[in-house]
Amino acid sequence: MPAALALQLTNAGLAAVQATAGTSTTVIATLGLTATAFTAAPTLTALPGQFKQLDIAGGEAASDSIIHLTAYDQSGDVWDATGFGLFLADGTLFAAYSAEEAILSKAGLAFALLAFDVVLSADLVEELSFGDPDFNWPPATEVTRGVVRLATQDETEIGLDDQTAVTPLKLADRLSALWNSVTTALSSYALKAVSITGNGLVIGGGDLSQDRTLTVTEATEVQITEGSSADTVVTPRRLGPLEVLLAQNGYFRFFGLQICWGRFTALANANTSVTFARAFDNACFSVVASGSGTSTSAQDNWPATDVSTITTDDFEVFSANNQNISTCYIALGY
Repeated sequence: MPAALALQLTNAGLAAVQATAGTSTTVIATLGLTATAFTAAPTLTALPGQFKQLDIAGGEAASDSIIHLTAYDQSGDVWDATGFGLFLADGTLFAAYSAEEAILSKAGLAFALLAFDVVLSADLVEELSFGDPDFNWPPATEVTRGVVRLATQDETEIGLDDQTAVTPLKLADRLSALWNSVTTALSSYALKAVSITGNGLVIGGGDLSQDRTLTVTEATEVQITEGSSADTVVTPRRLGPLEVLLAQNGYFRFFGLQICWGRFTALANANTSVTFARAFDNACFSVVASGSGTSTSAQDNWPATDVSTITTDDFEVFSANNQNISTCYIALGY
């Protein structure tokens, strides 16, 4: 406690002290706890809302009106107290104190040691004694809450002492050292004994003491057209786009090469214009047209390509036959 708490003596407590004055001391034996707000009046004979009572472990006089008290709670209870009362050995409420907020608290896993100073409203310290003078500080075990000593880092590293407690920081240091030793061992021995090496079209690799990269090399357009590379691969990116229209008037485009085909009717004794199913991107090199049809004419003047009319979009044929003739063509370009 940062400061002494001023207690209100009860009439019953004061009478008990006066009754034994000069003959014996009055024993303050227990500490009662409450979470109920109340008015500390001299007429109190019980602690309002008391939920727990603890034995006074020890006490001593700090002055004629101030006493220092100690008590402890080894239970697993969780509580907050806003007030308390001091009881004599015969159960008489000697003095009481109440506050608006909690002044004493305990967590479930904690060993609660309560040490605080109180100021009495009368100079009665010489007439008082306090519970059991032997305060028990048991060593902590697996079944008893008590006092422990914190292990040093060396003790944590050795791991042979079962009587000291390891803190999270020291445990983290120990686990970090173990992890580093494990990863170092794996890096030095196990991983170096294994390797990955490329074969065939795959190159690169090596032992696993460090990061390794396996590579498959993409063929260039020149390597594809020349057919000169045996250790690269042809990818769709190099071949594409692949375009096909499988129809009577269609086309096929692959690796830049384009072939167009189709049928048309060549008009009698005239030029006929024919449009490709797909225009050539750059140039049309050649167009071959031929026809037979069903003509019974003795003429054999079949349609012929007018080379000067070939463009990327179309071409023309001239037919000197006296009848219209069904004709086919094939064109090549890129």
